[in-house]
Amino acid sequence: MKALTNLTKYIGLLLIVLGTMILFTSKSSTAEVPLLVGLFTLFISNQKREDEGSGAIRSSSAFFALIIGYTIKLIITYLYSNQIITFNLTSINYFLIIVFSLANVIRYSRLYIFMA
Repeated sequence: MKALTNLTKYIGLLLIVLGTMILFTSKSSTAEVPLLVGLFTLFISNQKREDEGSGAIRSSSAFFALIIGYTIKLIITYLYSNQIITFNLTSINYFLIIVFSLANVIRYSRLYIFMA
């Protein structure tokens, strides 16, 4: 079980690295998918010691990330509508990338920095 836990985490990290490179180098319309899958895989991977505390941290991290991600989306939409910036988040995949990136950062910082 421990090997599977580590394997899931390493697969997620590998997909994040490869997905980031693919996103910036490929002109494909689905270039963001490997990054999104990697972020999701890392987010759902279990810890070595999975208990109700780490489950609560995971779910509350997702909740905070959703609130922050939606706020970022609203700010970007406002700035785009007032022609302050030239890009807009029209794809749901980019919104999910923001949310899962924030969720992973919040989750792992709470697990390893604030609880150490």
